[in-house]
Amino acid sequence: MDERRAKKRRTGIIGVGNMGLAILRGLLAAEPEMKIFISDANPEKFRFLDAGDLRARVVVCDNNKEVAERSEVVILAVKPNDVRRVVEEIAPLMDEEKILISIAAGVPTRAIEEYLGEGRKVIRAMPNIGARVRAAVSATCKGEYAGDGDEELAKGILSAIGEVYSMKERDMDVITGLSGSGIAFFAAVIDAMADGGVYEGLPRELSLAIAAGTAMGAAKMILAGDKPSDIEAMTASPGGTTIRGLYAMESRGVKAALMEAVIEATRRAREISKMQTAN
Repeated sequence: MDERRAKKRRTGIIGVGNMGLAILRGLLAAEPEMKIFISDANPEKFRFLDAGDLRARVVVCDNNKEVAERSEVVILAVKPNDVRRVVEEIAPLMDEEKILISIAAGVPTRAIEEYLGEGRKVIRAMPNIGARVRAAVSATCKGEYAGDGDEELAKGILSAIGEVYSMKERDMDVITGLSGSGIAFFAAVIDAMADGGVYEGLPRELSLAIAAGTAMGAAKMILAGDKPSDIEAMTASPGGTTIRGLYAMESRGVKAALMEAVIEATRRAREISKMQTAN
């Protein structure tokens, strides 16, 4: 067994909220040999382990230090405001061979390295909640002391929950707005389209399923190489239904509103980053 695979087998997760739990479930489904050590301030979050044989593969630790001590790779899935406290708590147990993967929005690697100590390996990652169904879109970048192999190991872990892209750290706040927050924007669009179907007489559940499936079809076409404008051209015949709907969207500023949503989410991520750097 190579060193990278051995490290993956002993992974810890500190914080099992929405994202931490989504990553945990994805790893359990994709990595049958992986032993996962977890901790959280709220023990109620461990109830899901009572189902099936999960307790054979997931170890609930008494505290964050135990997770750091028993893991080779630690995924930090806490809120940005808690990052410094938790990292400084586990720092004495994170030697130069261990890797810390932080998914805290807006917290730069240099801030985490300062809390953790010189020479410690940090990978910053931004997955989204699509991890719940192993359909996340994640981005990673490495800190000063992490090597390409360390980032590849992190990407290997995150690939269990979806697609992973390497990015420059300067672009991570944009990824936070586009992907981390963006999945909620797409959900809002699908919900609005389903409401339109309900308004015109469709049952709610059916309308929602059709709207979601339609969005998935558009996404698959784009990923297969079709441009969004190509899909519009293929669908919008002269004087037809699609061009009428596109006109309504354009006249009400739907496209501009979605652009502004990504811009504002990115702006907030940068604000959080500045606050972390200043502390």
